[in-house]
Amino acid sequence: MDIISIIAGLLKDTKSLIEFEEQVKILMQKVFTQWVGDVFEKLDQTIRLKKQAEGWQYCRSDYRSVQFLFGSVNFKRSLMHDKRGGSHYPLDECLGLVPHQRYSPLVELKVA
Repeated sequence: MDIISIIAGLLKDTKSLIEFEEQVKILMQKVFTQWVGDVFEKLDQTIRLKKQAEGWQYCRSDYRSVQFLFGSVNFKRSLMHDKRGGSHYPLDECLGLVPHQRYSPLVELKVA
């Protein structure tokens, strides 16, 4: 089902324009967070291939969730070992995420 059909269905199934708008906002957040997660995973694949070409070893993929202002983004990223045996999540390092960070820097800034 495409997004236009989904929105048309929401319009048909809601009782007011207010309810429709609320449902569309929820849908937009869900779709957008999924897209961002997909982009992060594609970026992870690109980084993994580059690091493997540099002699790093792929270990496994782990899930991570980060809360952004627009919603919670879930994605898989690669755990890799550098040439010295050190463990890294190259995607996390590329994005500037530190271990155990659950909120984006902007969410942290807004809360502070």
